[in-house]
Amino acid sequence: MIKMLINYSSLNLVKEHNETYFELLRLARISGCSGNHVIDLSAATTLLNKLPLLHNGRKQKEHKRIIPLLNDKAHKLAFFKALSAESQKILTTITQQGIVTELARKRQLNNIIAVLSAHNIPIVLLKGAAFADVLYSAKAPRTSNDLDILIQQKHWHQAVSLIKTIMNYTEKSQPDVFGDLYELSFIPKGKMGAALDLHASLINPLLFKISEEQLWGNSVEHPSFNNKLVRMLSPEHALIHQAVHAYKDMDFCKYNLVDSHEIIMAQQPDIRKTIVIAKEWGAIIPLFALLKNCSEVMGSDIENYIDSDVLKQIEPNPVIYKVMVKLVKSRFTQPIANKKPFRYRVNQVIGQFVFSGSVVRPLALQWLYVKSALRQRFINK
Repeated sequence: MIKMLINYSSLNLVKEHNETYFELLRLARISGCSGNHVIDLSAATTLLNKLPLLHNGRKQKEHKRIIPLLNDKAHKLAFFKALSAESQKILTTITQQGIVTELARKRQLNNIIAVLSAHNIPIVLLKGAAFADVLYSAKAPRTSNDLDILIQQKHWHQAVSLIKTIMNYTEKSQPDVFGDLYELSFIPKGKMGAALDLHASLINPLLFKISEEQLWGNSVEHPSFNNKLVRMLSPEHALIHQAVHAYKDMDFCKYNLVDSHEIIMAQQPDIRKTIVIAKEWGAIIPLFALLKNCSEVMGSDIENYIDSDVLKQIEPNPVIYKVMVKLVKSRFTQPIANKKPFRYRVNQVIGQFVFSGSVVRPLALQWLYVKSALRQRFINK
């Protein structure tokens, strides 16, 4: 029993234990949380007065996307004027930049929607594009770098052709493995604007058994476009998407926790239903990691909808869990300086087996990767 308590202890699935960053994530929450949700204004003031040090550091990207939320909280709780002049400047400047950027991104998105809607092609907005005006307001956006749109398989080729008329396609290094298989990337033809990731699937379909029919059948019209062709995922599917995307980044503790917390608390997905779907899709391990951090870092009330401990129901066996912890905490979870060292490749392969809960699907993906690499080497000769 003692061993189990050690294995499954709190905050194991965070890359590093950074309490200041955790506090920033919690302060960025819009919705309440389980337990006592009283904000200590003195502590909040002290926290935001650390922003100049964080902003000038190498990890400013970690918190930059939630700065508008922090700025909004400081104003709503009337402690903005108690902050240092430098902290006020950081909050105000980045928030203004974020608002302008999101407005420009919204205009760009409207242009994309117009092109696709003219041909009666429905879309599902994903991640930041979906959360804007739903989880977050235009005055306090959760900023993002790109646009993510899901297209049905039956409309895929037509949609790609239409997007190519207004944006430039950017080919990945191995499109047969990481490109045409489920996602294409585009950049604006001009110098300004956001990149677009056009998805045929939420994530690599060789790793997870995502049901396209279920996704689209349960999608709902996005409330801010007055267009039935513009849709968003159901809360249950949105939460699973958060989980598999966190797996893709191998980071279950960044701004995605704020998004996930708001999905749980504001949209109130049926957690039991979410678990059933995640098991069907082979995504229960990523969902466990995400929910664990939502509960432990954000205070999200994941137990509100069921009678027993949800994490105990879906926790992996101790061996798998130990490997998960090693993978999440490794510094080789992403390419380093645009290079992919051997340790990164090893972690990537192990992660595919661990987080998909399958042996066959990762093998199929690795075989595709090997064929693509051999073909590329032959071409280069």
